[in-house]
Amino acid sequence: MCKKILACGIIKQELDYLLKDKEVEINYIDPALHVDLNRLKDELSRSMDQMNGDTFVVLGAQCHPEIENMVAERGGQIIKAKNCIDMLFGNKMAETDAEARTFYLTSGWLENWRKIFVEGLKWDEIDARQNFGFYDRILLLDTGISPINDEAILEFFEYTQVPIEIITIELDNLAKLLE
Repeated sequence: MCKKILACGIIKQELDYLLKDKEVEINYIDPALHVDLNRLKDELSRSMDQMNGDTFVVLGAQCHPEIENMVAERGGQIIKAKNCIDMLFGNKMAETDAEARTFYLTSGWLENWRKIFVEGLKWDEIDARQNFGFYDRILLLDTGISPINDEAILEFFEYTQVPIEIITIELDNLAKLLE
């Protein structure tokens, strides 16, 4: 029997890489839905209902305030991780947070930031600087799966005006959660 996963498109590259040889059907939702909880709830409901009662797992326990109940009502399971960053970075996050006020970024976030912040939240550069001004740094988690575009990093820096650091991480935490 093919297992099913419902996940945010933010971690598409990582999931596709880890599960490429597995009998798994992965359905991705648009990452920009996180800025509109009503639209996110509607899409989660629609996507879970399409899974027709099959065994499925939903990633991201805190991506919507009602997600755990929504999944439980449909007989699914939820991975015990707060969000995509927690899935990738795991317990290293608390240690890193203690160093500086950090906003985390993945290659998926880097690809989708315009859809999320500009189109979804309607932030112009002033809004971005006000909202990102709280952070001391942006930490880009590089899994090594796909090349990171230097121009994209520069564009995001120009938008936020917060220094961006790149850290190489392994996919061990996500792989362990998927087991």
